[in-house]
Amino acid sequence: MTLNKKLLRSTKKNLSFYFTATLLTALTIMLWVGAFTVADTLTATYNRLFLEESLEDACFTVSREIPEQELSMLESEYSVLLEKQMYKNVTYGEKRLRVFADMDKLDRTYISEGEALSADMDVLITYNFAKASGISIGDDIELDGKIFNVCGYCLKPDYAAMYAEFSDTFPDSKNFGIAVIGKDALQADGGYSSYYSVRFNDQNKEESFRRYIYKKYGTLQYTAQRDNPRTGALLLSADDLKAEFSVYSPVLMLVVVAVTAMVLSRTVRRDSKSIGTLMALGYSRRELTGHYIMYALIPSVFGVILGAVGSIPFAKLFCIYMFTFGEYIEYTPHIPPAILLIAVVIPPVVYCGTAILVIGRCMNDDVVLLLKGGGKGKISHALRTSKMKFLWLYNIRTVLANKGRSLTLLVGVTVATMAVMISGLYQYAYDDFLDNKVPKAMLGGQYEYGFTDFQRENPYGGYAILDVSFGIKGTENLFNLIGIEENCDLIEADTLSGEPIVYGGYYMTSAAARLYGYQKGDKLSFYNLLSMEESTITITDVIKNDVLSLVITSKANAASILHRDEAEYDVIISKTELDIPQEKLNKSASLDDYRNSSENAFRTATIVLYIVKVIGAMICVLVVVMLAGMIVEENRRSISLLDVLGYAAKEIRRLILSSNHLIVPLGFLTGVPLGIAISDMIASTNAQTSGMFMTIELTPKIFLTSLLFVSISYILSMLMAGIKLKKVDMVECLKEDRE
Repeated sequence: MTLNKKLLRSTKKNLSFYFTATLLTALTIMLWVGAFTVADTLTATYNRLFLEESLEDACFTVSREIPEQELSMLESEYSVLLEKQMYKNVTYGEKRLRVFADMDKLDRTYISEGEALSADMDVLITYNFAKASGISIGDDIELDGKIFNVCGYCLKPDYAAMYAEFSDTFPDSKNFGIAVIGKDALQADGGYSSYYSVRFNDQNKEESFRRYIYKKYGTLQYTAQRDNPRTGALLLSADDLKAEFSVYSPVLMLVVVAVTAMVLSRTVRRDSKSIGTLMALGYSRRELTGHYIMYALIPSVFGVILGAVGSIPFAKLFCIYMFTFGEYIEYTPHIPPAILLIAVVIPPVVYCGTAILVIGRCMNDDVVLLLKGGGKGKISHALRTSKMKFLWLYNIRTVLANKGRSLTLLVGVTVATMAVMISGLYQYAYDDFLDNKVPKAMLGGQYEYGFTDFQRENPYGGYAILDVSFGIKGTENLFNLIGIEENCDLIEADTLSGEPIVYGGYYMTSAAARLYGYQKGDKLSFYNLLSMEESTITITDVIKNDVLSLVITSKANAASILHRDEAEYDVIISKTELDIPQEKLNKSASLDDYRNSSENAFRTATIVLYIVKVIGAMICVLVVVMLAGMIVEENRRSISLLDVLGYAAKEIRRLILSSNHLIVPLGFLTGVPLGIAISDMIASTNAQTSGMFMTIELTPKIFLTSLLFVSISYILSMLMAGIKLKKVDMVECLKEDRE
């Protein structure tokens, strides 16, 4: 009972510590568990949809239609599911609708609300488009001159994100939607387009299937599920979240745990006189250990509970944001058990382990020494012969005598600096990428036009080039082989070696070189996505371009690899907008589109960095305030004595609270390189999925901004501690007899 009363008194006395430790623990758990919950929810929701509705593994177009009777033969011979997808583009007011035929085998229609198709004039509409257009279930709508009855809202798995074209920079489910009608209704109307969807039951036969289709039917375009922004981008966003938080969430968690554990260690050590008294009164080691474990359980248990509870609304809000990039679908946040278990177990284990170690060391000391206050490590005799000013000498000795407290402050300032540095460095890299690297996305041009098939004549203008995607076995990333004319003056690039570019060589961009791990002089083997034919070249040099994964060569070399005529082309790059019939194009993009696409690609990382910055700032303020309070609490008698000796309040404050001024610069200088290292790690992680590399560079502005932020946080914390210092009662401190 006595120990329980002591625990209650100690908790009230150190309320600021328990509040801070609980809040820091809760914040890191909320961030970690919440983020992984969002990632797992995205993955589970879309994987379930893709599995239940038989999402294609790839889609492709051919120059010669595959006869209906041969589809079954191909399915049997190559162990695939193969289906012809039929659609027609129509307008609904000023918006676009893509009307599909209801399929049986692949990319089946998922009905989110309403009923399935039951009549030829029934239609299903995607939810977001219907709501944005004021269409309700039961309404009659006109599509391509015919009246259809809306029987429900739907979602096609191959259009989980509403990109009208592969080249679009952002999904738009309010102005572009999908409608599904019966196959007979679409065929009866005529004038539809088509492509083929395929799903491989035996991945070992994929290559032979693709070779056969290319040879017999002339594959024009082949898009794997991962490279399809309507499907792959959603899963990649979940992978990005996991990759981001796998880099620094454990770091944040362990840093907060370490800081709290160190402060807890000081709290137990400061109680050494009470421990000696209790040992003298006959309390056993087991009883004392159990008592001080309770000190550790308070912030860990309450922090875990608050963090776990807080992660639920955090995850829900984060889910709402992340699911806006896809078409409407019902989902249930899914908390990953392993992550939750780790987050819940780490704080209590580490906190309690710290308490056990510290109390064990205390109880190994002599009882007489403990009754005297456990003087070990409390007095520093450094610089005894030094003639430096008293204030500096006092500060240095205080820091050395309180190593645990000094280390705790060092870690807190380091974490704060890391958070600010990451935010500043990444923002600079982000701006630099948009301003200096994205302009190279079209090799010096402003507009890019991709044709549905190879062309020979160019009456449009600009520069006609060969631009075909290739893959490298063992990787999922793709690169494009670019064949240019000798007179093309659009390419503005320097080689990493400094040597001039020689027309006819094979030049890999720095983005591709870093992504695949190649350098000048290496052999590069790759395969054609359409024909699956393999080729090998020697990389002449690497050119500076961090935004595109390319190999640039002469048009003759590219034509030879593609087995095409050198006069042919499939892409035009131009500095001015060209007038080209839309029916001949499969993509049309401007440099602004690439800029928007880049902004979209980094959206997840940017959101996460803002969250980390806020958490880092809170860690800084809370840790410094907590330690400043500890300084005042531990020096109450010294403060009272200085007051009796006639020191002014300003002098006492400067003497007591300035002892850690030496640590703040050290913590800042420690956090700078760590912030750079983590920022570079984040940029590299993003590059693995986006293929775009950002430059992490420390500028004077970033350095000074970070220094200012940390300085302001520290000054504010000291001011708050000064308020607590004023509340010290001189008389009570001098006559009190601590436990």
